[in-house]
Amino acid sequence: MTVSSVIYLDSPAGVGLSYSKNTSDYVTGDLKTAADSHNFLLKWFQLYPEFQSNPFYITGESYAGVYVPTLSHEVVKGIHDGVKPAINFKGYMVGNGVCDTVFDGNALVPFAHGMGLISDDIYQATSTACHGNYWNATSAKCETAVSKVDTLISGLNIYDILEPCYHSTGVKELIPANSRLPKSFQHLGTTDKPLPVRTRMLGRAWPLRAPVREGRVPSWQELASGVPCMSDEVATAWLNNDDVRAAIHAQPVSAIGSWVICTGVLDFHHDAGSMISYHKNLTGQGYRAFIYSGDHDMCVPYTGSEAWTKSLGYGVVDSWRPWHFNGQVSGYTQGYEHGLTFATIKGAGHTVPEYKPQESLAFYSRWLADSQFLNVNPNINTTNKVHKDSCRWITSQKSRQIKHGYRGFAQPQATWRHRREPSLSAWFQSSKLR
Repeated sequence: MTVSSVIYLDSPAGVGLSYSKNTSDYVTGDLKTAADSHNFLLKWFQLYPEFQSNPFYITGESYAGVYVPTLSHEVVKGIHDGVKPAINFKGYMVGNGVCDTVFDGNALVPFAHGMGLISDDIYQATSTACHGNYWNATSAKCETAVSKVDTLISGLNIYDILEPCYHSTGVKELIPANSRLPKSFQHLGTTDKPLPVRTRMLGRAWPLRAPVREGRVPSWQELASGVPCMSDEVATAWLNNDDVRAAIHAQPVSAIGSWVICTGVLDFHHDAGSMISYHKNLTGQGYRAFIYSGDHDMCVPYTGSEAWTKSLGYGVVDSWRPWHFNGQVSGYTQGYEHGLTFATIKGAGHTVPEYKPQESLAFYSRWLADSQFLNVNPNINTTNKVHKDSCRWITSQKSRQIKHGYRGFAQPQATWRHRREPSLSAWFQSSKLR
């Protein structure tokens, strides 16, 4: 039998290869995205009722740190309200996910110090100048100290400090042809100031020091820059090939336009606030939560995730210890009351399965099996691979009935012996990063 099937969802409408026939849908935010995604799931279960009884989990990484808990909240609310079809929701997973302005915003400087990227003297000077409040510099001394840290780490790959930058160590400059910003703001975006300064001048884009700050989220194009340290040439060519589009049942370029790694089509607002109250509410109702972090990610450092999970105030039921894969230490974990688990994955970057696929399959399978999570190595075939023909695309005639043209597919992940019923997960992968 399979561990799970996975629904991958491009969300909100307008990112990836998803689209809407009504351009007003591109003016959106956290709460509308959660409501739309819930409607998508309800329609999906109507179209595929054979999955309705399966245990259902919501998972994702990066800005899905907002998408996952807000969608989970919508699903649970629907369950309480008797919305049909009933979703057999059991819990959720968030990897290197944003959560809270203060915790996330203050995570970078301690991370940089712990990783040896800044000296003890620089760390102490910055801590003293900012009083530990790095994300919202309120004094010239703090601003100067944080800018020095920004300069020292600016040549690193923010998504994995061990990886090289794939196009350059600097930020790729762009002049957006369709920018919605006033000319004065566009001029700010094209100054020679470094990206951290530009983001403070213009607002908060991605990556950023305060990822869930209230208000409109400017796009990379509006900051006159590209995503740092990423090469998207191959993905761009592949996803804009009409034969590929036809094979994956996506609309052709002529119908919905080209795929780009950072679309400027959205007018996106963060309007859900801190995710801490969402996590508290969901875990308090008995839904399991697994918060994991690649420990070499500087975009959403593990230091912030570890701090906010601890801040929930739950008692520790499984003290900090290593977890293992194939006899090797693969990270560290701590378990809390109410089914909350925090874990790091050793050597992984921002998107953990990309950097550590075998370890990811191990912790994913163990957590779904509820096997005291990482303490016990369950009876799983960890060498099993996903076969090239195992993806069953659901974007057929049925899925075209789903509003906005959201896309997804169900994919078996691994073999699990003696498990009675495969789980189903919905996966959100850095969708707003665009």
